[in-house]
Amino acid sequence: MRNVLHIIAIVLSCTIFTNFTHADDGMKMPSSMDEFVNWHLDRGACGTWVETGVTKEMWVGIPAGLTYTGTNTMRYEPGTGQLVHSYHMVTNDGRVISTGCGMMGWDAKSGAPVASFSGYDMGKPYHGNSVLKGMTDDTIHWEYTEESQGKTTTYIQSVTYTGMNTRSNSVQQGADGTPWVSQAVRANPVGDLMKATKLAGTWDMPLPDGRTLRTTISWLADQRVLKQESFYTDDAGQSMDLYLMYWDPVNDHIATIYLDNHGTVIHGKVDSITDEGGKVTIVSSHEGSRFGGLTMSTQMTRVVTDKTLTSSFQGMALDGIRHGLSWSEEPSVSTRVETATD
Repeated sequence: MRNVLHIIAIVLSCTIFTNFTHADDGMKMPSSMDEFVNWHLDRGACGTWVETGVTKEMWVGIPAGLTYTGTNTMRYEPGTGQLVHSYHMVTNDGRVISTGCGMMGWDAKSGAPVASFSGYDMGKPYHGNSVLKGMTDDTIHWEYTEESQGKTTTYIQSVTYTGMNTRSNSVQQGADGTPWVSQAVRANPVGDLMKATKLAGTWDMPLPDGRTLRTTISWLADQRVLKQESFYTDDAGQSMDLYLMYWDPVNDHIATIYLDNHGTVIHGKVDSITDEGGKVTIVSSHEGSRFGGLTMSTQMTRVVTDKTLTSSFQGMALDGIRHGLSWSEEPSVSTRVETATD
């Protein structure tokens, strides 16, 4: 949906939109490209967004009734001061319904942002230009004129920001057309990959000295960060360490960081996730500073079932020299604890 690409933004709670001139109908206009760009950056507009649905009778080049998934991406280019965006819209069987790219820039003559876009609908080219009509506290409005298959059509497009990772998109032909409203969410690779691992929960491991090591694994940041904390159950819940799993968009993988009370800092990444009949195996590589500045490196394998979490380490080394630690040479097994929230 091209309306998504011309008007991507996300609301931040209690954000105040200032230094804007007024437009008609209570809408406001930015007084510079910097203000327009910052408005998007403040709301986390850059990144990848996904929506699903069924096409309606709206775009000249797109037939109605096709079930689709749309992936939309925006980035800011500091060198040019422009917002660049692209999208790809496909059916469940992989047919490309629509694809294209464009940019948002500043028009000195009108003193307002403008946008251009071009691509292919069902393999046939189109191109168009948008003019910003204004913004309210939670909605941005564009007027988009498109040339497609020999026809010129004007569309009214808007997005209403409904949360930090959600939005509602609307497009209609002309001022009196029936709107096509769709919902989009920010892409969440960590959530998509890690929810199926069944790692989240509470895990207990009995120790030889009679104590119990409890590990709690839970979601943070709208299920975009997986947090693991460990503590002894007889130690008033004082955390021993912290392990986070999150998406690294630069390197396109699940990244990890381990921190503990000794000042350890170990970075890592998930190498693979496999599922064999409900038994999930997670393999990850780690390297960082531990034991007074020594470099520690290892590969960790975790096997998760409905009831157990088995952790083992391979190739444990200090400063690149193989060195087995007291806790690294034998697998450890924790048992899932059923809690009121499970």
